[in-house]
Amino acid sequence: MKTILAVDDNEHVREILIPMLEFWAEDQTFDVTIVEKTNGAEALAWVKAHTQPDMILLDVRMPIMGGAEFLRQAALLGFDFRPFTLLLTGYADDLEEHLGTDALLMKHLRKPFTAPELFTALDKLMENVELMMKS
Repeated sequence: MKTILAVDDNEHVREILIPMLEFWAEDQTFDVTIVEKTNGAEALAWVKAHTQPDMILLDVRMPIMGGAEFLRQAALLGFDFRPFTLLLTGYADDLEEHLGTDALLMKHLRKPFTAPELFTALDKLMENVELMMKS
């Protein structure tokens, strides 16, 4: 069973994203639990109360707490989510502006995205997850 944390403030994005994640997981032949949160503060509270998810899909720009602050706060708790986080952004300058130049090295996807683009990004992210599990 894999746990995917999907964090995006836009309800319409989540309504499209969640079925795509379910389809991808079914195609990968593993069971998945998808946890939806609407901002980084909710996601951080979930992480504190539960466990480290296997993957995170994280919007960069959100009210209350954005993706960059979520990653910083998680790091203060001892979590380095960067290797298995897919950043989602609708703005070209978000990655560098909010996360610095290191964010350009993280896996990211620009909104709007297509199902094949998401599936390719998830496949690459899963490779990271599997490598981390082996180490």
